Amino acid sequence: MRDGKIHIHIENSRSSVEVFIAKQKHVDDLLLRNPDLADKLCITIGSSAYDEIERWTEADFEEYYGYMKTADIMVGYSFPTKDIASYAPNLRWIHFISSGVEHITPFTWVPKGLTLINNRGVHLPKSGESFATYLGMLNAALPRMMTAQRNHKWDRVFTTVIRGKKLVIFGVGSQGGEMARRAKEMGLYVVGVDPYVKEQKYCDKVVGIDKMREEFADADFLGITAPLTKETEGIISREKLGWLPERAGVINVSRGPLLDEAALDEMLRAGKLSGAVLDVFHTEPLPEDSPLWKTPNLVITPHVSSDDLVHYIPRTLDLTIENLRNELAGRPLKNIVDISKEF
Repeated sequence: MRDGKIHIHIENSRSSVEVFIAKQKHVDDLLLRNPDLADKLCITIGSSAYDEIERWTEADFEEYYGYMKTADIMVGYSFPTKDIASYAPNLRWIHFISSGVEHITPFTWVPKGLTLINNRGVHLPKSGESFATYLGMLNAALPRMMTAQRNHKWDRVFTTVIRGKKLVIFGVGSQGGEMARRAKEMGLYVVGVDPYVKEQKYCDKVVGIDKMREEFADADFLGITAPLTKETEGIISREKLGWLPERAGVINVSRGPLLDEAALDEMLRAGKLSGAVLDVFHTEPLPEDSPLWKTPNLVITPHVSSDDLVHYIPRTLDLTIENLRNELAGRPLKNIVDISKEF
């Protein structure tokens, strides 16, 4: 804190999509929502050309370092990590505008005393709504009907209501818990699979990974919502997909590398699964030559399920201010990233 104010710097990327770009109006509205802090804050907005640091221009670095000299808090996604303690000597915490932080690992660059915060929870209203939509699509056999439409085929598929069917959610943290809540509203029986969480308010039960095969065996739907870590990478493997019955549908709204895409592709083509909706992929954007573009009974959404065009940045900044109030009151910060984990 210098000049009696708390300096918050927001770093945008001009190559990013609109939903992730903070504008001056966002800041003005934030201050109107927090009038008691308005004269205590100095909020700056910078913008670099790209997320990839190696593509930054000299002007990008010069502007960024200038802002960071006095920054107490930074909000952003990608930034130079080398010598951060030197170029940002007053920085106390960084608020990532994403839930996932694997893009900035390993955390060897994090100096002592610097806290990392992720955006967990900001996505929930939109991601929960999307997940409910995807469940409805799978239950109505829409992926199969869309495949039939592309093939000019009159394929009459009769289905039944979703109430009473079984959903298994892999990963019942913040996002998985919201998915469970939405599913319960739809009348599903919900089982969580999680190595750390023992119970979840909206799950009928939560089991460990050792019970995964048993729960997969009679599942109607599998939802993948766990974060990407060294432990979860590739965890929904060919073998585990094979534990699901042929009627099952798969949804991945977490991170692509949790799921064996090639195995899913083969199983959908062979009719060993009924359908799938994928919002995330190993490589993004999905390459033009990916076989997934032509996989039958698969709906592809381009990593848009959780990002609200209108509310994402306001909710992100609200979380920043909530944590600032926590800090000023001596309360713990929300969404602290455990940098001891291997992401």
